Amino acid sequence: MIRSDNLINLFKDQKRSNFLIHLCCKMSSEKGQAKKILVSTLAGTGAGFVEVLIMQPTDVLKTRIQSIRVSSNYDGIGILNSFKRIASQEGVFALYRGTLPVMCIVTPRVSLQYTGLAMFKPMFDRMEGVLIPPGSSAAFTGICTGILQASTLVTPLELIKVRQQTDLNKQRYHSMPSTIVHIVKEEGVLALYKGLLPTIFRQSWGLAVKFTGYTTFKDLFASLNNGQNTPFQHALSGFLANILVGIFNSPPDVVKTRMQDQNVGYRNSFECVKSMLKNEGLKSFFKGATLRCVRIAPGGAIQFSTYEYLNKLIGDYMK
Repeated sequence: MIRSDNLINLFKDQKRSNFLIHLCCKMSSEKGQAKKILVSTLAGTGAGFVEVLIMQPTDVLKTRIQSIRVSSNYDGIGILNSFKRIASQEGVFALYRGTLPVMCIVTPRVSLQYTGLAMFKPMFDRMEGVLIPPGSSAAFTGICTGILQASTLVTPLELIKVRQQTDLNKQRYHSMPSTIVHIVKEEGVLALYKGLLPTIFRQSWGLAVKFTGYTTFKDLFASLNNGQNTPFQHALSGFLANILVGIFNSPPDVVKTRMQDQNVGYRNSFECVKSMLKNEGLKSFFKGATLRCVRIAPGGAIQFSTYEYLNKLIGDYMK
């Protein structure tokens, strides 16, 4: 006969065995998820770097058109003539002014964007139909990722970029370090977070639209191609998604730029919105929207196609 203490030991051994199996599975799952997040982050970093190098001149012009101080220089002359004016009056390299802060903004921002996509998307996917509406996981992923971006690096770096790009003929802000010193010395450390609220709204709302648009277009194209996506379809999905972002995310982008511009006199974002509505009308919230689409639609195509390529390349290398 089997003694009772042997049964107890056998039960304990089985319990330990089950616990170890569960622990190993959990560790393996967490390790796999951590690897996916790392791969996604590295791919996003590369995608952001490539996008900035190609699309920087359009960002310079977009910022100037949105600025209340310098936008009059480009009223009614069109996009191409605006580029020509900058190049002829300030030199070709003026089109790349603020590249360092933009690189510092876009590279970690895009990196964080795809970190958030890999980190939050699986979590919200599991919640769909239970805690959140079906098909909303991409939007919630974008909101969480946008808050993460804006509250860390994006707001101060965006402010530095705006100051440099609206400084005609480089009269005050000659470099990124000197810009930081000027702002902190004259306005205080907290000035680096001017426009935090509209930046949080812009990033969250923009990424909600972007992730939802991209996954929707990507799934649509995959359904027409036996469940597979081609590199061109990745690029087209990113292009179309960013057109939506350029239109729907223009108001908070304009408010952010106004808040971060120097000597504009707005005490807070609400006062800025109220003043714009009263003095300039509703259309002022869409200043630079066309140029923003010109900037971010090709940028979305470059970014998402580069990300998908690097994500597969790095993933295969790290297997």
